[in-house]
Amino acid sequence: MDILSEFFERTNLQGRLFFAGQVEGTLVLDKPPGMAFIHVISQGGIDMVQPGLPKISITEPSVLFCPSSCRYQLRSSSVQGTELICASFQFGRNSLQPFPLGLKETLVFAFSELENLGPVIASLVGEFQDQAPGRTKALNLLLEYIFVVLVRRSVIERKISSGLLYALQDGRLGAVFTRIHEEPEALWTVEKLASLAHMSRSKFSACFTRIMEISPMGYVTAWRMKVARDMLRDGVQIKVIAASVGYSSQASFSRTFLNVVGSPPAEWLKRDVSGEDAPQLTARVLRDLPDDSIPENP
Repeated sequence: MDILSEFFERTNLQGRLFFAGQVEGTLVLDKPPGMAFIHVISQGGIDMVQPGLPKISITEPSVLFCPSSCRYQLRSSSVQGTELICASFQFGRNSLQPFPLGLKETLVFAFSELENLGPVIASLVGEFQDQAPGRTKALNLLLEYIFVVLVRRSVIERKISSGLLYALQDGRLGAVFTRIHEEPEALWTVEKLASLAHMSRSKFSACFTRIMEISPMGYVTAWRMKVARDMLRDGVQIKVIAASVGYSSQASFSRTFLNVVGSPPAEWLKRDVSGEDAPQLTARVLRDLPDDSIPENP
């Protein structure tokens, strides 16, 4: 099985290009939680400034792969300005984020390290500047490809050492996630999951929690609620959804949904359709912005 393909198919990766142009000053992002970024520096230099950390200077065409936890500013270090392309990523709309990437810090890849990305980036900018039919779909497909290439590279170089992408490639845990994803309705217990990993209950639970930062049954519930939200959007009746994700009654499913998501299924769907809870991202370029303007915490 192609594990990375399976991951992307099941998690509904959504990418959005939100900025492409020249930066003369500092690019400031007001980003919601759970949103990762890719920044493409096609010309000029950039300094990535983070609170309490040394400044990172990029002086050649590069791609920055930034996890959702990062807080930073991107400052042009070139007199003539810097050509920058920025995209945001989420795993499904209004995701509860049970699928962490495992990235702890921003990764920097020079163009020379990334095979075949030059033409893709050129196509990305062309689609962004054009208003041709199908533009949104084309942009998302190109962004997904870039994202997959960066994840692939990060895995090869062992720069991802926790989270779902790391766990999927673990010879023991990979089988566990595959079964959870394929059979959310199964009556899972920690013991059953541990047997799939050929580990003791205690060793499996500790290993899973260390890598995923969530308990095994906590992940099962999060995945079930992810599947349930997808089915709600597709117009499936709640009683059918309840059985499909492993609940013996509609009432028990609705209670869990409320506890995990924060609102009853019908109310959540109404807000989702209206876009009321859609994350808002803004980007602006400012000049002479001091370092202490960067927030310390997510």
